[in-house]
Amino acid sequence: MQQHIWKIEWDDSLSVGIPEIDADHKQFIVLVNRLNKAIIDRMELSEIKNRLQSILEDAVRHFEHEEGLFRQWNYHDVDAHARKHAEIVSTLRTIMGRVGSDTLMPQWIEVGLEIKDTLITHISTEDMKYAQFYRNSPELHRQ
Repeated sequence: MQQHIWKIEWDDSLSVGIPEIDADHKQFIVLVNRLNKAIIDRMELSEIKNRLQSILEDAVRHFEHEEGLFRQWNYHDVDAHARKHAEIVSTLRTIMGRVGSDTLMPQWIEVGLEIKDTLITHISTEDMKYAQFYRNSPELHRQ
């Protein structure tokens, strides 16, 4: 399998223009890339599960951070965005629940691609909504 299919490369199209959020997103990408590398390298199941758990924990931390900023900014769509975050966390927990000790490699491949797709879709659609709000609110840049 070609490794480039699995790997997420950071570029400006993923940037929300807020350095601390971009740093969080870059970290999330590192973790997803590490998970997918473990899958294609056929690492031990325990290592794959540990990497998946790291993604879940990082997502929860990041979402709390983001939502805290939204409240500070009085972002009008904080509740809807928080629901999207809750859906992602639920998806990650569902994925973790369905991968047991007898999981076959094709199922892990699906897991890796699903997590990658979930991340990129969220950043490129949902996060760009608040990025636009932030860009249009110069007073937030001074905080």
